[in-house]
This record gives sequence, structure tokens and C-alpha cells, in this order.
Amino acid sequence: MKRVHPSKCSSGVALIIVLWAVSLIATAMLGLAALLQRQLDQEIAALQNARATLVAESGIQMALNPGLYPGDMKIASKQLSERISEGWRTGKSKVPVVFTVVMTEETGKLNINALLLGDKGVARAVLQNLFSGWEVNLTTSSSLIDALIDWVDSDKFTTGSNSATESNVRNGVFEKVDELEKVIGWAEMAKEAREGSKGVDALKSFTVYGLGKLSLRSASQDVLEAFLGLGQGGAQDFVSARPGQDGVLGTTDDLINPSLMTPTYAGWEERVTSEEDDLWRVTSTGTVGEATRKVVALISRKSNPPQVRARWSEEEAP
Repeated sequence: MKRVHPSKCSSGVALIIVLWAVSLIATAMLGLAALLQRQLDQEIAALQNARATLVAESGIQMALNPGLYPGDMKIASKQLSERISEGWRTGKSKVPVVFTVVMTEETGKLNINALLLGDKGVARAVLQNLFSGWEVNLTTSSSLIDALIDWVDSDKFTTGSNSATESNVRNGVFEKVDELEKVIGWAEMAKEAREGSKGVDALKSFTVYGLGKLSLRSASQDVLEAFLGLGQGGAQDFVSARPGQDGVLGTTDDLINPSLMTPTYAGWEERVTSEEDDLWRVTSTGTVGEATRKVVALISRKSNPPQVRARWSEEEAP
């Protein structure tokens, strides 16, 4: 019989142990590498989120400059994006930065509180005209208008024949535009407006800020036509001429010519303004890499110093 030499057995066992140990070390190293990569990705994401927020906040500060007009924001945003990207250069590569600022007069929207707390007949006509222009069914819009009136009035009596309009109401003013979505019938109206040929986002036409006068400088065509009782297309010539020779709304050559419209309401001049109002809505969006952050603010630029009256953020996940 052949004998197995003890040294050969020991060498074989040692080799197996070494290979097993190397395998364990390799597995551990791969796990550590994956953990480090995950941590690095998280740190990069956190840095991008912080930078995107900083870029968005920069837009609000830029808009506070009274020397910038709304029509200047596109060019100013592009220039600032390039400067920030250059400043955050890593080696030979620029950090991708996309920065946009949109500034509009808040008085270009319908102040829902001022409208509903004023003449109820006028309020009903304005809202009916507006919803009709959005291709909303008459039954849907009429019921919603009743519910809107009941939300803000102080009594407990229902408007119209729907007793549900006094359910879950404030009997006081709307504090935020988003509260409109709580009113009975709003969801159906918004759905019909969104699915109509114009694809309207109903909330964007209303505000709870300002004194209630509508700005001829920035109000949309459908809002102007509804507010002044012009009928479909009644503000087309006015809106077409409004941007002036440069074709950009919100610049120094804007043409505000009310004679291009023929309002039907008596005393309509008292309900509108052609002066630049000092209440601006600024929407600033910053994108760095895959992270996007949005900040919205209401600002006053004529005060000394300029002020941010209200602000909120709308985060979009990377």
C-alpha cells in the first residue's frame, strides 16, 4: 500500500484555507466598495440638492432687483446659469446647471375673495363667463359658483337649490388658493377645464393676494374677457398688441391700449389697473445634475429695501 505523505495533506488543506480566506476578503472588499459607492452617490445627491436649492433661491434674489423687467428674466437666467456652472467647474468639466425664473404680476389673476365678497351678480357673471370659455358644462359651473359664494359668505343659508353647498365651508375668505380644491364641485369643473381644447389649469387663474383690481398689463385673454364681459375673442386685439414692438411681454415697450376692447360692465375702469403693480409672483427653478428644486415667492420691489412677502418651495425628487 502507498502511503500519503503528511506534508502533502497539510499543503492541500493550507491551500484550501488560503483560497477560502482570499474569497472572504474579496467578498468583503466588494461589499465595502459597494457601500462606499452608495455613500458617495448619497453625498453627491445631497450636494446636488443643496446646490439646486441655492440656484433656485438665487432667482428670487435676482427678481428683487427693480431694474429687471419680467421680459428680461430669460436672458438673465441664462447668464447666471453659465456663471454658476463655470464657478462649480470640476477639473475640465462644468457642473450642468439649468436655471429659470418666471416673474408675473399677481394682479393679473382673479382675486377670488374680492370677487365673491363684492357684487354677487357681477361675481356670478364673471365666473360663468370664465368657466364657459374653458368649455365647462353650465350645470357644473352654476353649482360650483353657488358653492363658492357659500364658502365665503357669513350666513348659514345655502345659495341655489343644492343644500350641500353649506357643508364643510369656512364662511370666511379663502386663505390659500389651494383651498379652492376643497369646494364642492371644484374637482369636476377643473377636470372639464383641463380636458377641454384649451387644457386649462384652473387654479393658475386665481389668487388671494392683492386688492382685487385686475392688471391689464398681465391678465390672460380668457380672464380679461370674462372679467370685462367681452365674449370669446373680445380681448384678442388688445392681447396681440400688448407685447409692443419687441414682441416680449413684460418689457418697457408694452402697449396697454384699452380702446382695443369694448367692456360691457358699467364702471369697469374702476375694477382694472394699467399701472405696474408692486406685487409679483416669482417662480424660480434650479436644476443641478439630476436634482431639481423650485421656489415660489411673492415680492414687493418698490419698498426700500425690496421685500419677500411670502414664499414656499415645491420640491421635485431627483
